[in-house]
Formats: sequence, structure tokens, C-alpha cells
Amino acid sequence: MKRITLLHYKLDNGGIDRVATLLASGFAEAGYDVTLLLFCKGGSAEHIYREQMHENVKIIHLGESQSTRTKDLICLLPKAIQWLRDNPNDLLLSTCNNMNWISLLAAKRAKSNAKVIFKTTNPIIRNSDTGLYALLRKWGYKKAFEKADLTLTLSEAESRELQLAFPSAADKFQSVINPYVTEQMLAICAHKPIIPNVPKGHKIILSIGRFEPQKNMELLIQSFAKFQSFAKLSSKNCHLIILGDGALKGDCEKLVHILGIEDHVSMPGFVPNVSDYLKAADLYMMTSRYEGLPAVILEALASNCPILSTDCFVAAREILEPITGCAILEQEDPVSIGKMMYEALQLSYQPSEEKRDAARVYSIENGIADHIAKIKAL
Repeated sequence: MKRITLLHYKLDNGGIDRVATLLASGFAEAGYDVTLLLFCKGGSAEHIYREQMHENVKIIHLGESQSTRTKDLICLLPKAIQWLRDNPNDLLLSTCNNMNWISLLAAKRAKSNAKVIFKTTNPIIRNSDTGLYALLRKWGYKKAFEKADLTLTLSEAESRELQLAFPSAADKFQSVINPYVTEQMLAICAHKPIIPNVPKGHKIILSIGRFEPQKNMELLIQSFAKFQSFAKLSSKNCHLIILGDGALKGDCEKLVHILGIEDHVSMPGFVPNVSDYLKAADLYMMTSRYEGLPAVILEALASNCPILSTDCFVAAREILEPITGCAILEQEDPVSIGKMMYEALQLSYQPSEEKRDAARVYSIENGIADHIAKIKAL
């Protein structure tokens, strides 16, 4: 039996946390000896994921969160090194960008013979990085990619981009299917679900994500305000719902009030199961500055929901542009986005398998099987 340890910071309510637990459970179901090594306990969604995880997954906590993620990882690194020395493994899987360097460092310091696999979960090459910082970031990733045994990317497009950027590690990049989509997401509803606080018959514009700079929810709110000026329908017939929590939620609530649209905007917080919201939505909006491969985009496709998205992840055009009802926001200003929202809601899309077929590729079963195939090949 192969011994696999997944290294993860803590279990919060992000997509990377859900994928980490799905992988751990999938590996255990396939007969691997699996440990989920969490640097910190007490993540906001740990209690949810523990209930869903396979009974054979061993969960180890190295400590408590005392500060920022970076400081926590550095402070708990000695414990990770000692744990790896005491518990030999065949394979170490870093679950996301922010764990890659620390996982490699722990493995090397522990003198582990395990294969080390990285996963990319957000863009490595970012237009916002400039000057000395960009050079140091690229140099650091170059060294890390060279030392890792394999780096799993989220799409063929990302693999090609990284192969060009890091030619010395070009043979280390392979795309993998991330496990996202469930049968519940793909299930067809005879009638749209009823959403709390949204009157029957009202159009729903939906977005899901943490209230933080990366997600750029302020742009979405400003765009919704502009959208109302384009709408021939009364603005009372359209409702914006943003699911999620985060440090900037209070600022966004103030912005909604300033713009005078509080009667048409709901922010109910974190919702563990978003399936009903996606199936009820008439349009899904993503205004992020950058993403890896957003799980919610695939969930929206599974729910047959039209999508407008910024060009925020490498495979955005590859996935969305061929699909009817989905498009990239070419201009990222509130007026242009508001106009595209209006135009999208004027179109009537008949239910079809096109969106669901695109999402079905990323089923949990396909994702687990592809990860195991990559592990066996390594």
C-alpha cells in the first residue's frame, strides 16, 4: 500500500480546501494509506469536511494558527520536518500554491525519500508583478519547479505557459483534472429553486467568493448599479446575490448603500451548498483579478447557468468562449460590464447539455482517477 501525505494549511471554505479533502478521500477509497497533514487546526470549514471525509483518512494537526498564514507556516515548519522524519512516505502532495515551497523545504530538511508533487491553484505568472519582486518570484519558482518531481497544473493552457516561462523544468508540468463536479450539481431541476428574499419571477444575478481584493466584488457591485440604467425591465425585477464572507464585506455593504441599491442586493454570507442558488440564477458573474481554475465556474456550467467572467484564469477563453451563453468581459469597467449583463439577460437560453458536458469532464470521479494515473506514472 502506497503512503501518501497531503500537506495543507488549514480547512477553510475555499475551493482548494474542498479539493484537498476530495483528493484525500478519493485516494483512501482507492486503497492508499492517506494522511492529511494540516499545519493549523480550527479552519472555518473543518467540521464540515471532517464529516464528509473517508473514514480511513488520518488527519494530523501540527499546531494552532497564531498569526498570518506565512508566519504560521514558518513557525510550524520544524514540526512538519520532524513529522516527516518520523513518518516515512512514498509521496508528498502539496495541495496549493502557498504550500509548494514549504512542502519542498520540509521534505528536503527531513531528508525524505518521498516523491514531491506540487499543485498550482492560482496563476504563477501575473501581470501585476513587476520589477525586482517579479524577478525574485520567478527565480524562486524556477528553483522550486526544478527540485519537485512533478507539478500538476489546472489546464493544458497553463502547462504550456509554464513550460515557456520555466524551460529548465518543462518536463515537470502536467495538467490534471481537478475534482469539482457532483451528480447533484448536474441534476436537472423541473422548476427553479426558490431563493430566500427574492420574489418569485425576479431575475437573479449571482456571484460566489470571498470578499477580498482578489475577487474584486466592488467592481461587480458598481457594475450592477450601472446595469440598472440599461435595463428595460424595472430594476425591481432583478436581484444581485453575492455568497461568501471576508474582510471586505463591510466595505461592500457600505458601497451598496451609497449606490442606493440595497433593496436589490443580498449578501447572505457563506453557504455550504450553493447548488440551489446556481440552478436558480439567470446569470453568473465573476469579476476576479486572477484565479486558478475556479470551481464555481464549473459548478455554474453544471447548473446550465450562463456566465460572464473577466479573463482571470489561463483557461478562461478555452473553456467559456465555445459555450453558448458564456463570454469573457473584454472591458473591465462598470459601464461596459453593466451593459454586457443587460445584454446577457435579454437572451433566452433553452436547457441543453452543452454546459453540463463541459462541466462533466471535471467530475469527482474523473478528477480522482486522473490524479491517481499521474501518481502511478510518476
